[in-house]
Amino acid sequence: MDSVLPEFEHTYSLKPYWQQKYVDELGCTITNEKVMHFPKEIVDGTLYFTEISPDVSVVVIDAILQKEMRFTRLKSEEEFWIIYYDLSDNFNSHVVNDVKHRIGYTSKLGFGIVDSQISSSYDAKVGDRAYSLRLFIKKDAVKAFFEKEKIEKGFKNIFDNNKKKLFFYGHIDSRSKVLLHDLKQYNMESFNYEFLLKNATYTLLGYFYERLRDDSSTMKSLFEKDVVAVMKSQDFLLSDLLIPFPGIIKLAEIANMSVSKFSSLYKNIYGKSPALFFKIEKLELANELLAKGDFSSIGDLAYTLGYSKVAYFSSIYKNHFGVLPDIV
Repeated sequence: MDSVLPEFEHTYSLKPYWQQKYVDELGCTITNEKVMHFPKEIVDGTLYFTEISPDVSVVVIDAILQKEMRFTRLKSEEEFWIIYYDLSDNFNSHVVNDVKHRIGYTSKLGFGIVDSQISSSYDAKVGDRAYSLRLFIKKDAVKAFFEKEKIEKGFKNIFDNNKKKLFFYGHIDSRSKVLLHDLKQYNMESFNYEFLLKNATYTLLGYFYERLRDDSSTMKSLFEKDVVAVMKSQDFLLSDLLIPFPGIIKLAEIANMSVSKFSSLYKNIYGKSPALFFKIEKLELANELLAKGDFSSIGDLAYTLGYSKVAYFSSIYKNHFGVLPDIV
């Protein structure tokens, strides 16, 4: 953990009492028992919390951090899952077991499932809009769904507190992303926001349960150890975008997995193959370098990025961005 950052420790619960610490220690204010306003010198924005049912609550955070601060969620005595959806304007970091994961709208990791009994920290970028919705769902409610759908018995350990705790990151499905993007446009203090949020929550729950059902054969493996191993490989993959793609065998070796298992887990987490992910990240870097104006020709940029043929680089750049690369 980074000891330099000021840190605010808090908890979550399906009941609203957890908000009092924000009031007492950060100086937040609460209106209508649902909308929390942060002190503007720390965070310019609001938080909205409401109970949807005895088994489900939801919190939405829409804010711009004014000074560096780490928000650390401590383990809860209550047993529930936290379903994260992050549509922040830039990359933020979610830290679990001292491992940083880039999340946000421009990140490929905008969706997460974390057991309430695993602590985590959230580092947002100062000056950028951070927007996230978090569903709190009692484990008993999720367990009932698994039993009703007769999903594989391999999932039973995630409800046993003496076994592994579920910890998973991946991409937001397209339907949920559209819904969240629409919700993001509304002011939390508008008269109909609670109705909109409850409607969105029920819809997201439906999409979430569909995902559990449809991906059950692969999601049963998505526990902390496997996810951390894949992300270790991902860190290596993104550590140098100027070299050629290192190959699936090398990445699987870093994760200490077979190629088939690694490929399956990687695609489930990131929504695409390692080769395609690497290609897109390289093109995004190319676009950033072009915008900085540090290159005198497209050829120089292409060679720097490891492309031996300028025509090929220009072609894949156009396929991704819709225009040919151009020197600023």
